[in-house]
Amino acid sequence: MTALDATTVTDHANTAWDGIVPVLHEYIAIPNVSLDFDPQWRENGHMAEAVELIAGWCRDRPIPGMTLEVMELPERTPMIIIEIPATAGASADDTVLADDTVLADDTVLADDTVLADDTVLLYGHLDKQPEMEGWRDGLGPWTPVQDGDRLYGRGGADDGYAAFASLAAIEAVHAAGGSHTRCIVLIEASEESGSPDLPAYIDALTDRIGTPSLVVCLDSGCIDYERMWVTTSLRGVVVGRLTVDIVTEGLHSGDASGMVPSSFRIARQLLDRVEDSITGELLLPELRTEIPAGRVHCRTGSSERQRSRRKTPHPGAYPQWKLTGTAQNYGRHPGKQPDTRRNPCTRGSSQVYG
Repeated sequence: MTALDATTVTDHANTAWDGIVPVLHEYIAIPNVSLDFDPQWRENGHMAEAVELIAGWCRDRPIPGMTLEVMELPERTPMIIIEIPATAGASADDTVLADDTVLADDTVLADDTVLADDTVLLYGHLDKQPEMEGWRDGLGPWTPVQDGDRLYGRGGADDGYAAFASLAAIEAVHAAGGSHTRCIVLIEASEESGSPDLPAYIDALTDRIGTPSLVVCLDSGCIDYERMWVTTSLRGVVVGRLTVDIVTEGLHSGDASGMVPSSFRIARQLLDRVEDSITGELLLPELRTEIPAGRVHCRTGSSERQRSRRKTPHPGAYPQWKLTGTAQNYGRHPGKQPDTRRNPCTRGSSQVYG
């Protein structure tokens, strides 16, 4: 395995970051909210502006053999595709991290080898969540403000940094005399709407992508800044649409109550076949799996660190939230009407504010 000069990596990363922050300022100022929140995104031009800003910075990187393409399939948001060939020194002696062995200090090692013709995929996105509310005085979604080491504004951390971090990391490997396999960087523009356009691009790029041995998704978080955090897995998700039709026309509740069954009660019974509404346990065997021992070890350690550092379970968890009404949780805004632009989860008859 090629040893990297840690000092060189650190120095290069710090220097690169100093040059990246001003570009992040420019990026934050672009209101390129995701297509669910801006159906006229193409006409408004904000997404194209963000794509050009990030693609322009990437094109200027002095990485040998790098190619960049902005692809836009019909009726889809654009995708930035960056290909970087393997370094001349990449060989079967290079190793990648895996979860075969967990050491006492939480270091993870592996025996897996990287071949020169292998591929690593790095993923990120550049579309943003909507403005939302709650910005303190002097801050706003499209007004970048740097306060010490913190940069405030919409999209800088989720997920504008991804393209910059991907290429800066590869540059650092080069600067430190290291080697790497072939890398592909994909930066999409529909993630905050549920990535509806991503599958079409994956299908179109199948031959170019190949079969990566490692996928790095630069769109997660960390509990502290004292150590490197890697999210190895997230909750699975199954998306479906359940419709319960009882009558073919509107009926007054005073006439039909007790005669027409409640569509809500029927839907609840159907959902209870899939999930225990009391415990949250999934009842279908197909939705259950054994958690690997290594994952349990990591989860336990992470939970302990998180509890020791936070007074609340999560910065987004507010114990004072309460249910107001029969089907709506307005959180810290009792009596306020729901705004479906505020959060992509606020759809349908059950609204959640957060």
